[in-house]
Amino acid sequence: MIDKTNIIDSKDSIQRVPQLYQGRLGLSKNLWRLAAVMGISQLSVSLWKWEFSIFLESFLEPWQMGVVFSLATFLGLIASISSGYIADFIGRRWTIALGFLPVTVGLVTLSYIPIWPFVAIQYGLVWFGMSTARLMARAIPADEIANDRRNPARKLMMVMMPLWFVDALGPLIGSILLSSGYQSGDLHRFAAIASIVTFLAAVVLIKESLGTEVRAKARAGPKISIRNLGREFWFLALGMIGFSFAWSMSIQYLGNLCVGPWNVDTTTYGLTWSLFSITSAIIMYPASILADRNLKATLFVGVIGNAIIFVWFALGSGALMMYLINFFWAIPFVLWIGAERSIIVLVVSEETKGRALGTYDLLMGIIGIFAQLFGALVWEVTDSLRVVWMIAGIIMLLSSVALLGIMRYIRSFEKSQEILYP
Repeated sequence: MIDKTNIIDSKDSIQRVPQLYQGRLGLSKNLWRLAAVMGISQLSVSLWKWEFSIFLESFLEPWQMGVVFSLATFLGLIASISSGYIADFIGRRWTIALGFLPVTVGLVTLSYIPIWPFVAIQYGLVWFGMSTARLMARAIPADEIANDRRNPARKLMMVMMPLWFVDALGPLIGSILLSSGYQSGDLHRFAAIASIVTFLAAVVLIKESLGTEVRAKARAGPKISIRNLGREFWFLALGMIGFSFAWSMSIQYLGNLCVGPWNVDTTTYGLTWSLFSITSAIIMYPASILADRNLKATLFVGVIGNAIIFVWFALGSGALMMYLINFFWAIPFVLWIGAERSIIVLVVSEETKGRALGTYDLLMGIIGIFAQLFGALVWEVTDSLRVVWMIAGIIMLLSSVALLGIMRYIRSFEKSQEILYP
């Protein structure tokens, strides 16, 4: 175990930090295998998720769509609670692999019987499985960060880089298939096949990262950590509540906003999604370098940048502007994701990193349930998605001010960063 006190007290102590093998772009061989698995897994989502809200709007009312997304978020909360506990017994690798079984079941049934209210359960199964897999996929790099604190943002972000390349490919393939006469149900069936392939790839490619000693220590601790996570973790969670609420109340209805008020056809919307994802993948490496040098500043820039984009979404229209906004949106999005997760794994102890990520997802998921219902209610009452996105953008701007003040109290990893970047 690393002595964090020694790291903070002296620059000379950096020589005592165990140095793991640093491969291409800063990832070890196991992290690259994990990245490959997560890239494959994204095909089981990206083929259809980009047009799912449009698909739902064809036979559901806004309040029913809100229920679908809220139930999925609730099941994601259960995944956040259960996945860390399960991993303590069977390890991260098998937890990731088993997560794709409910994904497969949800997609297969969704492709054949997409009717209310079953569609809510089907989508919930998909989100339960994906939440389980993605949480553990973030925990594996966190395990390596526990042994080597160099470049935490790079490890967390670069593991997800192949995922974003595939996320760009999914809408492109999906748009071509829909234009060729295939239906949404066909996309769900193809995605189910990708989910099965991911299960097999996870079992074969990923090596376990959670050591026996750490696993035993985790089992001995509380199953839902409260006190053990420390004050910096809770300050971060407090600072991100407003942003999380605004994000959840609006993001699920992005497709409806684009093909409705923005007057963009479904194929063009899919292509703009691809542009956003490919841009995110390309900038992840330089963004990770920037984030590792000042995580708190990067997080603030990411939050306020997203706020500006959301206000832009509320006001703009047309295909050309849609391409432009998705290109620029990738920058604050990547900065936010990388900095937020990096701070979480740096401010908690070795044996609670996976559980800290799960607890954070749990908290933000609870916020998300109410936010999604609130967003659906605003859409129902005002009959305007532009109003929904404008309210979300304003909330993000206000929350960025609160976050700036709260981050003054998040200090435990700062001296360690100064050692790594003197």
